[in-house]
Amino acid sequence: MKKYLILAMFFVLTLALISPVSALAKTKAGTKSGSFFYFFDKAFEKTNLFFTFRAEKKAKKALEYADERLAEAEESASENKPEAVAEAMENYQKNISLAETEAKAIKDKAKTKT
Repeated sequence: MKKYLILAMFFVLTLALISPVSALAKTKAGTKSGSFFYFFDKAFEKTNLFFTFRAEKKAKKALEYADERLAEAEESASENKPEAVAEAMENYQKNISLAETEAKAIKDKAKTKT
């Protein structure tokens, strides 16, 4: 009986250590459209992207912001707010476009594959 328990514990620990953390983590929505602080959230993101000079970093941040917008759209859809969903998806598209533009600007082709 102890062998099976040890084997099961080993399997669970191995699975937990091998599985990527990013696949297990879900992005939080953050401040949603219609909130008083949404303007400040967007302004902070734009400022942060403006002062990011390396194309790789800017593309990564744009993708993170796009992921946040997608989470906002999902939450707004569950709350039945179509205007907020439309605005979040528009911002999602802008961030994806920015990430694509910055990815094309990367000189080192090995960095664009990751």
